[in-house]
Amino acid sequence: MPEIADLSSEGNNESCHSERGFDGAVHLGSYLLYPSEQQAVTSWPAGKELALIILNQPIPHAETSLLSLLWARADHRICADGGANRLYNLGKKVGTLGSYIPDAIVGDLDSLQEAPRAHYSQLGTDVHRMSDQDSTDFMKSLWYLDNVRRAGKLSEDCIVVVLGGLGGRLDHILHTLKVMFNNHLKRQVVTISDENLTLVLPQGKSKILVNKQVDGPTCGILPLMGESVLTTSGLRWNLDRYPSTFEGLMSTSNVIDAPEVFIESSIPVAWTSEFKPMP
Repeated sequence: MPEIADLSSEGNNESCHSERGFDGAVHLGSYLLYPSEQQAVTSWPAGKELALIILNQPIPHAETSLLSLLWARADHRICADGGANRLYNLGKKVGTLGSYIPDAIVGDLDSLQEAPRAHYSQLGTDVHRMSDQDSTDFMKSLWYLDNVRRAGKLSEDCIVVVLGGLGGRLDHILHTLKVMFNNHLKRQVVTISDENLTLVLPQGKSKILVNKQVDGPTCGILPLMGESVLTTSGLRWNLDRYPSTFEGLMSTSNVIDAPEVFIESSIPVAWTSEFKPMP
């Protein structure tokens, strides 16, 4: 049972959210990769570039077509330091060393091994060292994306998909979430791990398009910035102006019941759902 199930209303909440006249933010999530055949929604929003960032963690869902799908659609492909080791080792294992050549390897490069450095360098990858110790390799990769790859274009015109970052060490997980919150007004960042797809919803009204072939059924709304007052529809256990805090009660282990989930929040919150990519 979700933590808040006994205090929230079951079924759809139509009082604050409806498709007609919706004036909030629309979040595509898995629709970026797997559009539903039942809805007239394009697989990629017009005018948006895709940046793929691979962090220094095991590449999630490497046994599926997810990486090849993302790689083919990406306008920018960046490995954050040791992420290049992960891509290189995967390529050696499955025979794709010549297929996945990143545009750049970015970071302080303390984790980058010599074999992937030499391999990718000779194939034209920009190995970009940034010695600043006040920013992480993830943060450096976003800086490089904005200032080198996209040469100062509006960051909101590019959606970032991150592979890794929400597994392994707790301090790394919390840092990834921090960077996502710090960037949520500038751009949409979608982070994919072995278990979840996670993004940050801004203050106000949001609509999340859900593809139930790959999303859910379980989901959560995480108020990591303080107390949030939440109203939802499209979930098994909906909320009606419900106060949610990290110290108090949170909507965890909720269930996606509809192809569109509406969330209204008084502060930015993290949305996370189970994610199972197609084979």
